[in-house]
Amino acid sequence: MAHTRKTEQRLLTESEMEFVAKARHPALGMLEDADLAALVAHLRERRDRAQTIANNQRRALRGKGGRGEVTFEKADSGNRQKAAVLTDALTRARRELTRRKAEAAREALMANAHRALELKRDSKRATRPENLPRGNDGMRAKARTRLDRIGSAAGEAGRVTKFVAVAQAKKDSR
Repeated sequence: MAHTRKTEQRLLTESEMEFVAKARHPALGMLEDADLAALVAHLRERRDRAQTIANNQRRALRGKGGRGEVTFEKADSGNRQKAAVLTDALTRARRELTRRKAEAAREALMANAHRALELKRDSKRATRPENLPRGNDGMRAKARTRLDRIGSAAGEAGRVTKFVAVAQAKKDSR
């Protein structure tokens, strides 16, 4: 439920009013990310403190560990309402923080998608060499890279020796 500014001024201190005012638009949109995170932390701390005080006052009213005798008027100093006002301000600030994180994630996703699309398009393009003037080698012979051995090959000498030995064996067996 929305709280009027008059109620907020009655419940909150000056410093708390400044933080609650920062948690409203357009001031909320103008905050930097670090300032917004600090605002959320401060509002959370103040809200938790107000809830703790309200709970302690409620326990004291029931007679459970309070400081002496407490009447309802003294116990109800508006800390529950104060906690509700701070909770609303905290909710607004956290929603803005969540919105900014989602926007940053969406931008990063879009950048990655554009990059992936460019890579996909580049892979489908033909990769031809550029049509630049080049020297023509013509019909010249290539330079020889292998050197010929001088004399007969090693396998040839063995083959001839074996051929002569077989021929001699045939001649001797006659």
